[in-house]
Amino acid sequence: MSDGSLSQEEIDALLQGADDLGGAIQPETTTSGLTDDQKNELTALASEIAQSMGTTLSTITGKSASISNPSLEVLTKDAYILQINEKLVQVLADYSGAITGRHSYVITEQAAKQIASLMMAQEEEEGELTEMALSALTEGFSQMSGASNAVIEEKIGSQVKTDGLKAEFREDPIDLDLPEESFVRIHFDFVSNGNSSYIDEILDMDTAKALADEVLKKKGVFVQQPAAAAPGEGTETVFQPGMGTSIPQFSLGPDTSSGMSGVGVQPVQFSSLTSSPQQGVTGNIGLLMDVSMQLTVELGRTKMLIKDILGMGEGTIVELDKLAGEPVDLLVNGKLIAKGEVVVIDENFGVRVTDIISPMERISNLE
Repeated sequence: MSDGSLSQEEIDALLQGADDLGGAIQPETTTSGLTDDQKNELTALASEIAQSMGTTLSTITGKSASISNPSLEVLTKDAYILQINEKLVQVLADYSGAITGRHSYVITEQAAKQIASLMMAQEEEEGELTEMALSALTEGFSQMSGASNAVIEEKIGSQVKTDGLKAEFREDPIDLDLPEESFVRIHFDFVSNGNSSYIDEILDMDTAKALADEVLKKKGVFVQQPAAAAPGEGTETVFQPGMGTSIPQFSLGPDTSSGMSGVGVQPVQFSSLTSSPQQGVTGNIGLLMDVSMQLTVELGRTKMLIKDILGMGEGTIVELDKLAGEPVDLLVNGKLIAKGEVVVIDENFGVRVTDIISPMERISNLE
């Protein structure tokens, strides 16, 4: 008879049985924590963002640069760090506005040097990244992030901003500022001047889900989210305004199926489609008279290289595209409505209007 102790064979058998049981009762989960719809929307959105960011970088630097082939993956911080064997630069760019949450870009040191050199119109630097190079990199990602936000705003119909952009060198990957929980990594191929590298966009899980759901809502797609309930209970379906679950059916005749044939239903009568004189634009203009609008006086414009902008300091003189004595432009919400000359009223500047476009042209510009 056994003394109550278990042999190694019995222990192994019990452990094997526990593993088998655990596999049997393990709930089915997605490997990403995202639904298929969310993953599809984020990947499609990333494709448009990549094109916009690449075009922006090429435009502001005058050099060829492409960002393409986005791929989405959900990782933990430890799993992400294990994939890295090189020095990195992280550009912090948290979201605010309609979408809020942690967001950043992680790029290789090589890619950082490529982008910085493009921004400063210089050859790629050797050695460590300088403060000037990191500043140029920050400016580059500020421009590209603005292009990315414009794509997102078009998709969700609300304003999105990225706050506190700053490029920081990370000699050790463990120093990366990443969410402790699972997060979404969108990997892009980056090519510039024949050199290939990559850019990773990092979003915390809640931010990624919120972004995908906002795009789905804008498309009129039902969004299902887990309800705050005990395990085993169902999910809560979130319905958006204007997204009915069924379409009412109407009949222009008696309802014989329900025995309500006595109810009289008359066919709809439509008025004849005759042309009528179009109401003038100025008919309801009085309704807008109390609306305030932004009036801007533009002295002139110019274009400067990024390296010149970064080199600006106190005493720097910027030459504009207008000659001394030329009239300045008066803009309302960015639309030109008049020209004038600068005057001084007491201790304040003012503008005397010297030329104004016709009222109809002004109204047309304000539309």
